[in-house]
Amino acid sequence: MYNLENCPLSDKNGSYGGQAGLKEGIIFDNKYWLVKYPKSTKSMARVEDSYTTSPLSEYIGSHIYQILGINTHNTILGIRNKKVVVACEDFCIDGYELREFRTIRNIYNKTLENKLINENVSDSGNNSVDLKEILIQMDNNPILINIKNFREYFFDMVIIDGLINNNDRNKGNFGLLFKNGEYKLAPVFDNGASFYSKTSDERLKIRLNDNNALEQSFLYTQTVYILDDKELKFKDILNWDNEGIKRAIIRLTPIIIQKMKDINKFIESIPEEFEGYKIISKERKEYYYKSMEARLNKLIISRYNALKNLPN
Repeated sequence: MYNLENCPLSDKNGSYGGQAGLKEGIIFDNKYWLVKYPKSTKSMARVEDSYTTSPLSEYIGSHIYQILGINTHNTILGIRNKKVVVACEDFCIDGYELREFRTIRNIYNKTLENKLINENVSDSGNNSVDLKEILIQMDNNPILINIKNFREYFFDMVIIDGLINNNDRNKGNFGLLFKNGEYKLAPVFDNGASFYSKTSDERLKIRLNDNNALEQSFLYTQTVYILDDKELKFKDILNWDNEGIKRAIIRLTPIIIQKMKDINKFIESIPEEFEGYKIISKERKEYYYKSMEARLNKLIISRYNALKNLPN
């Protein structure tokens, strides 16, 4: 935890976009950081807390990605303007610019246009991702076809987002870095919707004492993905007959199993309070543990066992 109250504003302050709450650009440790504030939920139905736990979710979700060996932006938790915030180290440095998928997908190419028309892929909007479109873009987008490992990059995110219940990997939450006419994969970023960020401790306590509610919450959560106009749950994606998702399950499952103790140890290390501010409750930690273990043991490993003997 860090006290960020006295960090000066950076010359990038006011340049950060997105819709998930207020943001601020600061200088910390002689580097550029983006501070994300918790978004008020007072006008949202069925949410008891005044603010979401999205800074905490961003911090934990991002560190789990890193523990699993995925290139992810650096994050720290801190206090600024008397609020618990997450600061994300700016990875758009040394002349690099972020090009989000929602921009890249719009580049014109006749073959790409025809494929989208022939497959009857309609614009699903910015808040959902059509898996059929993703596959077409991977094979026909003139930028993406030259990006090494983009397919693995995307499907790894699908699996890990399912593990941590990040249901907001929309078209603006992944992409590429651009510099001097060349593109490369951006680090994984924007994980603030992980781990029930709009659910209060009180509601989590109720669920922990209701096995049926726990199972519904852990195993039947919705994702941001659609296929053939159907909204998909994580379980649906794991059972999707697609080579990319199958390979991601085979690739990641042993790593997740091996790293679960490290993930749990990391979450346990987060202080419950800091300088008088509530950070995370014991119940929330317990809920996070149980949710990941349930999805790993009952969904991911089950599918892995059915696929692990597939030929290379």
